[in-house]
Amino acid sequence: MEVHHLSNHPKKWKEYLVEFLMLFLAVSMGFVAENIREKHIENERAEELIHAFVLDIKQNQKQLDSIILKNQHISDYFDSLSMDHATINTTISLPDLANTLDFWMYRFINRKTIFEQMKSAGALRYIQNQEVLNAILQYEDHANIAETRSVEIETEYYFDHFRPGLHKILPPSFFILRGLGNTSIRTISSSIHPGFYKYYNVHNKELRKQLEQTKLSIEQIRELSKLWFHREERLELSLISQLALRKEGVKLIQLLEHPE
Repeated sequence: MEVHHLSNHPKKWKEYLVEFLMLFLAVSMGFVAENIREKHIENERAEELIHAFVLDIKQNQKQLDSIILKNQHISDYFDSLSMDHATINTTISLPDLANTLDFWMYRFINRKTIFEQMKSAGALRYIQNQEVLNAILQYEDHANIAETRSVEIETEYYFDHFRPGLHKILPPSFFILRGLGNTSIRTISSSIHPGFYKYYNVHNKELRKQLEQTKLSIEQIRELSKLWFHREERLELSLISQLALRKEGVKLIQLLEHPE
């Protein structure tokens, strides 16, 4: 019986080359497939983040629409008041001023939850469109400036100069009656400290008489004029940023929702 032995001849170099190329191709295809999968995941994540970011911008837009209208009204009011009190040569009616003076501040707070999340997680790299990325970064810079002007610069003047200046010039009756003239304040205050209204009813006539009889000097009226002017000056600075940011927000929403 014949015995057949397996051939033990070494492979030719071409066979090794073919095997190497096949192995290299298989590994390369694996890397390509993984990169395509990761790219697809990143694109999906970028779309989700941009959608959430657009919602934040829209909330900013609603906030700006409301604040701008209120600040424009107040700015116009203080403009008129500062001019009147800078030129008037007679006394002014403090009861009338108490009925019209607006002490409220309407501050813009940048809604940036999603942007901060994107930045801290390094997700901004998912946004491959450089124009979109630059527009987002620029918007956030301008939104932070608008917030700083509203929350810090305007607020600093309001509490460090505006209110203390009024307290030096105007009598206590002015602030008491001014607060009572505001319906929303009256409603809130009646539930928080109802005793205030009990004592007010006792001293109502005296307070009104005191305010009607208080006559400011021309020098005091001029001081009020400066307070009105600088209050409007800070408001104007905030308004410039707020109006520009609202316009920029419209363009950014258009760019993110309808990219070319």
